[in-house]
Amino acid sequence: MARMHGKRRTLSGGMESLEDRRMMATYAADMLLGETADASSDAAPAALAAATLLDADSQPDFWIDPAAGASLDGPFKQVEQALAEAHRQTGWQYVRTNYGLIGRGQTVAVIDSGIAYDHLDLGGGFGADYRVVAGWDFSENDADPYDDGASGGHGTHVAGIIGNDSAVHRGVAPGVDLVSLRVFNDAGQGYFSWVEKALRWVYENRNSLTHPITAVNLSLGVSSWNSATAPKWASLEDEFAQLESAGVFIAVSAGNSFASYKQPGLSYPAASQYVVPVMATDDGGQLSSFSQRLDRAIAAPGRGITSTVPDYKGDRDGLGDDFASMSGTSMAAPYVAAASVLIREAMELVGNTGVTQDAIYDHMLATADTVFDSFTNLSFKRLNLQAAIDALMPADDYGSSLESAEDLGTLAGALSVSGAIGTPGDADYFRFTAKSSGVVTLQATTVSGHLAPTWQAYDTAGDAIAAGQGSGLSFAVTAGQSYVVQLASIGGAGNYAFEATLQPAFTYDDWGSVAWNEIDDVAVNGERWHRLAASRDGLLTIQGWTAADAAVLALEVYDDGGRLVGASTSAGGVVRVDVSAAAGQQFFVKAASRGGSVNFTLANVLSQSESTVTLWGTDGDDSFMFAGGATTHEVAINGITYALPAHEASRWVIHGGGGNNAITLHGSAGDDLATLRVGSATLVGATCDAIVDGFASIDVHGGGGFDRAVMHDSAGHDEYRSWADRASLRGTGFANRAHGFDDYRAIASGGYDRAYLYDSAGDDLYTARPGRAAMSTGGHTSTAEGFDLAWAFATSGIDRATLYDSSGDDAYRSWPDRAEMLGPGYALHANGFDLYEAVSSAGDDRAVLNDSAGHDVFRTYADRAQMKTSISTSQAYNFRQATGLASGGYDRAVFYDTAYDDVVEVRSWGVALANSQLRNEARGFEYAAAITTLGNDTIDAEAVDFLFERIGTWR
Repeated sequence: MARMHGKRRTLSGGMESLEDRRMMATYAADMLLGETADASSDAAPAALAAATLLDADSQPDFWIDPAAGASLDGPFKQVEQALAEAHRQTGWQYVRTNYGLIGRGQTVAVIDSGIAYDHLDLGGGFGADYRVVAGWDFSENDADPYDDGASGGHGTHVAGIIGNDSAVHRGVAPGVDLVSLRVFNDAGQGYFSWVEKALRWVYENRNSLTHPITAVNLSLGVSSWNSATAPKWASLEDEFAQLESAGVFIAVSAGNSFASYKQPGLSYPAASQYVVPVMATDDGGQLSSFSQRLDRAIAAPGRGITSTVPDYKGDRDGLGDDFASMSGTSMAAPYVAAASVLIREAMELVGNTGVTQDAIYDHMLATADTVFDSFTNLSFKRLNLQAAIDALMPADDYGSSLESAEDLGTLAGALSVSGAIGTPGDADYFRFTAKSSGVVTLQATTVSGHLAPTWQAYDTAGDAIAAGQGSGLSFAVTAGQSYVVQLASIGGAGNYAFEATLQPAFTYDDWGSVAWNEIDDVAVNGERWHRLAASRDGLLTIQGWTAADAAVLALEVYDDGGRLVGASTSAGGVVRVDVSAAAGQQFFVKAASRGGSVNFTLANVLSQSESTVTLWGTDGDDSFMFAGGATTHEVAINGITYALPAHEASRWVIHGGGGNNAITLHGSAGDDLATLRVGSATLVGATCDAIVDGFASIDVHGGGGFDRAVMHDSAGHDEYRSWADRASLRGTGFANRAHGFDDYRAIASGGYDRAYLYDSAGDDLYTARPGRAAMSTGGHTSTAEGFDLAWAFATSGIDRATLYDSSGDDAYRSWPDRAEMLGPGYALHANGFDLYEAVSSAGDDRAVLNDSAGHDVFRTYADRAQMKTSISTSQAYNFRQATGLASGGYDRAVFYDTAYDDVVEVRSWGVALANSQLRNEARGFEYAAAITTLGNDTIDAEAVDFLFERIGTWR
């Protein structure tokens, strides 16, 4: 602890200052102020009561007393013996020698007076590239947590016990990283407010360093407290609870004031329920007379512990290489903190995850030695590091020599072995007999902990024939001969699993790297072997069929380790094997048949990453199919089909590759959206999406629901055609088709593009305007946008066509069987409709309505002109001029006046009605009539050779 009574006391006939033979001890602020406290009192120490605890201008909560120092005297050999005795007590040297545990991969936070990080045995520097990797000075609120000041040295000594790597005074975990959190100022004064901030720093940064913070050491406390529970004024409980819940081990010195109380209890913060309190033992393993004690605490060496100190506490020669001996529970706590690191390391080596403080603490107690205390007549637990590690590390489960090698029997194909290397010097031996001549490969499949495999192979005579380091080893074997394999580690202990495979010697045809290969007329009479390699990660398909209908064909596929990974047999049909492959991985195919020649297709075109499936085409002309189903999706290339569960493959990407490729896409039973472009398409459905590219021909089929298809043109001259059940868009080098959709939409953006829209057997509506034409047929709609020419065709039902003008000057013409609207940059046509309607909205638009060969009627009104024949009716709305032309039959024309002052002109060619807004004419009719009801209308008549009738009042 950093707080204890500072008086010298006589121990074993010699004088010794607790904490430091040279300079350091810690005292309770209240005792230094001349106050005393009862062990059960809940009163705060005087410093806390006087100044709200967190005020750094108040009296300190604890401090280091520089007056307690003493010169380093006594023979150095005696100091060394004390250190050796400390390690003898715990079995540390045994653990070091037999297991090689050093705390690598972990960090310990030291909350103390700082760390003299320039000490050579603590890494010689500060920062990520050194042993002391990070820290903070809470006393001076800066990023330099160096252990300086006249009262320093305590934190450096504690850090050295944890992890210094000197040859003579090596710390418990010399491979661990350190964090320095300084909570004492230069005068040796400390405040719980600084400790609280330091604990918060640990929690916030526990996973931000190269290696996680797994342990915290606090060799400090208030000696005026001696209880099994924390005082009411305890200010660190929330932070302790937070760290404990995060799995961080918190070692706290129990206190050095047993002589004051002479009864069990702990100082604070050791009394906290969230920490592990640590008592001190003497050289003989008994509790030190000064150590406070409690049954839940664990004891560790705390007297005469030699460790690192700053140069200014040593020989002051400017080199960070000084050591000193100190005593106290402050020395025992870091011993246990470092031991927790080794126990955690061992637990993780054997596969334990999520290791907690409770797991380590319970294991420490379960394997600890029992120490009887004559002062209290009670027994306490003392750390036994050897027992703790021995209980965790696996026993040697296989033979440890050539003679005792584990017998694996006869190796014919592949077998798996798992085990552990428990100590640095451990090695496992295995014996096997080769069934056939060939090559044996040993491949590590699992390696954990610090294990770094080394391999050695021996022949029957015990002579080494192969050796290697790393994940595997291969060597040649002879049928019937026995061999021994040794597996050891150059990195430390850990678990392993490996596979031993025998690849028999044989001859084969080399098919090389496979993307898509078709190999015909391969002679197979009996067995024939082939080797191939995958060109990409994904599924490798080997498909074969015989020329003879009734011939039996069997395929077996082996990986490069000789393991059978797939097989299939068929009589007179197609035989297929699919195996998972990695790019470059080799396989061997055994084909067995007595049917003569075999045709093979080899495909490595499909891969999957999570829910995305990708399919690649070949350099030739390929035919693809994709179908999205409710539970299964299927894709096919050149007759080879793959099916995957819908929940495992929701996104499909299909590349056509080279050549003139075609693909057919089938939608789902839900609502689908297909978007087709030149060479590419997307199909978005309820259960999956398909994205395709590199195709000259794309066919998409709707599957159900409300389905939509959008088709985009090329930069050239393209042609769009649609029917009630399908649509197509074609151009140079591409042809896209959609079938069974509810809504078709074609979009033109370049070239001179034409659209042809066909009706259904029912009643249909065609609506067209410049840049947009649409045919609605019995619940289906086809729309053409941006086309230069739009032409609609009606063949059955009662069909209607409506044509709209542009903002310029347009011309509408109609005949009994067709109509057209022409204007700048566009042409709209309609053929075979029952009713044609043309609508003018702007410009000087003209309409010409032609009659049939029969008897027809032409009528004009204020807003329209109408030609009604026995075949169809044509109406022109709001045109500036509408003309009806008669050419056959007995035709009649009827003019209805408007609200304007109309003038009816009667001429030899026919009749016209005109006003300031419009002019309507009827030419070539046998009968004409003008009807007035509004306005001040007049008639300008000349002699005519047809019947003209005036109805109403004319001027």
